[in-house]
Amino acid sequence: MTITISLFDALLAVLIVVAIVLLVQLIILVRNLMPTAKSLAKVMDDTSHITDTARVGITDAQRIVSDLSGSLGDVASTVRYKKSTLSAMGSLTSALANLINLTKNKKK
Repeated sequence: MTITISLFDALLAVLIVVAIVLLVQLIILVRNLMPTAKSLAKVMDDTSHITDTARVGITDAQRIVSDLSGSLGDVASTVRYKKSTLSAMGSLTSALANLINLTKNKKK
């Protein structure tokens, strides 16, 4: 009994063996990547929560800064319009301080 194997049949057999080996390697690779994919999903979920928290913090900080800016603007405009009253109070305070200093000097 003679078995004849042509070159085409031999090449086809080698390709089938290579395909089976590559398929096994691919299955092993996917199996090893499954825990990594789960860990990556958890990290992405944590990152999503962190960015959401940061976004809320930034919007709150912007709101606080704008409120503070408005309040400081109101105070500045009040000071600007009441400048004469403030300077009068400053002069009165200075005069009282000078009067106190004079009374202290006379007691000595």
